[in-house]
Amino acid sequence: MQISRTDELDLLTVLHDGMHEQPAWGVFLGRLLRRVGAAGVRLLLARGELGVETAVRLNRRHVAVRLRSVTEADDPIPYGVLRPQRVYDFTEFQAWLGGAGRIVRATEGDVDGWLVIHGEETFSAGASSLLSALALHFRIALRNYAAVERERLQRQVGGLAMGRLGRGWLALTATGRVMAADPLAESLLREGGQLRLSAEGRLLAVSPAAHQRLVRAIESVTMEAGAPPRCVRISEEPRMEALIAPLTTVVAEAPIVGAVAAVHIQATPASADDPAHALCELFDLTPALARFAWALGHDGGIAEAAKRLGLSIETARFYSKSLYAKLDVKGQAELTRRILTSVAVLA
Repeated sequence: MQISRTDELDLLTVLHDGMHEQPAWGVFLGRLLRRVGAAGVRLLLARGELGVETAVRLNRRHVAVRLRSVTEADDPIPYGVLRPQRVYDFTEFQAWLGGAGRIVRATEGDVDGWLVIHGEETFSAGASSLLSALALHFRIALRNYAAVERERLQRQVGGLAMGRLGRGWLALTATGRVMAADPLAESLLREGGQLRLSAEGRLLAVSPAAHQRLVRAIESVTMEAGAPPRCVRISEEPRMEALIAPLTTVVAEAPIVGAVAAVHIQATPASADDPAHALCELFDLTPALARFAWALGHDGGIAEAAKRLGLSIETARFYSKSLYAKLDVKGQAELTRRILTSVAVLA
């Protein structure tokens, strides 16, 4: 079986688009099962020892997805030693226990994928030929999948940290249309308290005065070659500020429909909980000292921190001296900087 025009339409299109399905590649596996007359088709994707297996079986409606190890006692296939792009027959495996099957492996970076067809009856040479022809496309699909997954993971991890700091971003065209946004910015736009989208998808500030400042800053950054970043106050309560910066230094080279400016948003963090547990772990503080250190960094002085926590001034001064010694700092300003630049702010 070579890849015919029909195969291109029925198999290759869903193979290359399969990563965007839920579950991924379910349609492709179902079509491949019917194409080769298999009883079942499986796709195992793994990074290292742990993998995800997606399987379809004849006369079953649902696509089965499960987490699994690459080495399982009841699976005799030696996945890790198979050569990429080569089609193997199950009879080549010493632990083969009966039944018929073919398998091909694709590798991209640290991600491996194995495509398996199996059944009761021996497969024709055409089935191996089809798997061999699909192998190159399988590798390309795996490469795209790995790239998308890396990008998704980077966004997820970066977005978690930035969201805890109350920071988000938007990408704008020269006309102010939003091309992309991180989860925090998307939630702010949905809420519409300080920022929202126009019917054309342009970024708007709810306050008229703030909107004028925002428009002038966007125009300055997007229309002037080499323009420096601009800062804009969006609102005081809740506090929200924005930094508008160019994404290219040569405006003429930017595509008309592409993003040419980034809007970095600083909003009040969603959680205002004191991360005392994190400060205890980082600096070996008692819970009382950790709470005082956080209050000192946010309330502006020893008297204010003492009032917030219900402490006497004498106790607060004793705590501050203990903190200076613990953290090896020389005063309140250095202590505050040490606390607020630590990972405790992400806790």
